[in-house]
Amino acid sequence: MRGVKIVATLGPASAEPATLPRLLAAGVDVVRVNAAHGSAASHRDAITRTRAACDTAGRTVGVLVDLPGPKLRTGAVEGDLVHLDTGNPFTLVGGDREVVGDATRVGTTVPQIATWLRAGDDIFLADGEIVLQATRVVGDDVETEIVRGGMLRSHKGMHVPSAEVHVDSFGAHDDAALTLARRVRADFVGVSFVRTADDVAGVRARLPARGVRPAIVAKIETAAALQHLDAIVDAADALMVARGDLGIQVPARQVPFLQKDIIRAANRAGKPVITATQMLESMTRSPLPTRAEVSDVANAVIDGTDALMLSEETAVGDHPVEAVRTMADIAATAESWPRATVLPIAGGDEVDRVGWAVAHASVLAAEDLQVAAILCPTASGTTARRVAAFRPSMPIVGLSFDPRVLGRLSVMRSVHPLPFARCTDAETQNRLAVDAARAAAIVKRGDLVAVVSGAPGRGRGHTDRVRIVRV
Repeated sequence: MRGVKIVATLGPASAEPATLPRLLAAGVDVVRVNAAHGSAASHRDAITRTRAACDTAGRTVGVLVDLPGPKLRTGAVEGDLVHLDTGNPFTLVGGDREVVGDATRVGTTVPQIATWLRAGDDIFLADGEIVLQATRVVGDDVETEIVRGGMLRSHKGMHVPSAEVHVDSFGAHDDAALTLARRVRADFVGVSFVRTADDVAGVRARLPARGVRPAIVAKIETAAALQHLDAIVDAADALMVARGDLGIQVPARQVPFLQKDIIRAANRAGKPVITATQMLESMTRSPLPTRAEVSDVANAVIDGTDALMLSEETAVGDHPVEAVRTMADIAATAESWPRATVLPIAGGDEVDRVGWAVAHASVLAAEDLQVAAILCPTASGTTARRVAAFRPSMPIVGLSFDPRVLGRLSVMRSVHPLPFARCTDAETQNRLAVDAARAAAIVKRGDLVAVVSGAPGRGRGHTDRVRIVRV
């Protein structure tokens, strides 16, 4: 059974009722809606259709709502498309003036752009395709030289690495998206433009003390985040290697190595990590990936990622189902490649050393006995997460009576979420766990399984027992 999970972004190419069941069958484990695009109503409809398809298929699939974050953009350009030539002067118009851009100037969504920049600062347009360098500030405007030209469309993204300190990481659009995430009972929220652990804590503080509290996925996409990575890992519930923006903030040649560092940091903390951006980008239009993309996906799996994410490939691509199926095949093949496991180290708020020790011992026993599966009845998901952190070779079955917990398990490597009845004694718990795994055809009669859990009724997050059971 494939362990690495697949996150697929919903969009016009994938949100139709006829397409969703095919995506699930191809191997989607988590669906993502990007709140930077589309409307709240369209996102709600897509999530509702997804859950209906999951109910029909008998699947548990997580829901990730990606907060838009601060989006600095250029304004409109004449004819919606203009070519900027390398070496030419170009002006970023500030203040409150609205202009129609051309090959010499463009407006921005940042009225105070002139106060953010000084001569020598780099500005990236169109997701990094175009590079400008500031030459001087004149009033509200910034005059630049085009270092790398290209095609500029209206309302494209603008990145100003030197001005990070001026940008508020959480704005009105993020607040609306967070409200949407709560209303649709999302399992995860992706927090954009994280620079320090305070950015994560600020979003967590906006969640209610009770009720729907999605797990927080910190997107590592800024240079500042790399300087505070350990604290961000401690503060977040999961990480995302957001390679697109990260490759603009730092030299692109460093991104493959930073990816390994971020994945290793998440593995050591025993927290899930998603690798994202351009993994199978050519499949947006082509039915087949490039060899380089196959290698990229496989290497992320070997690095230790929990999940792989598809963006445009499934949102607006011509071959969304084929992209999911291709990624699933590559991931399953890469999992068989031997790699050194990064053992987690309990730290930060993970003070339950007993729970971590029991999870580690259960994996050692499972590997020694070559059990068919590790079954984890769990009220909070903590037991399954801890076991998954040690990367056992056999599948992990996360069993919970709480649909919200099942949704969170959907992103964890090798964890297969299954619904499970609430019970109050250990013998019943073990029996029901085995019955559920058999019904799902994960184990069969005669197999050995390891059942890892906390004592029923003791409370959430207390992993204190492991039992080897013959099915």
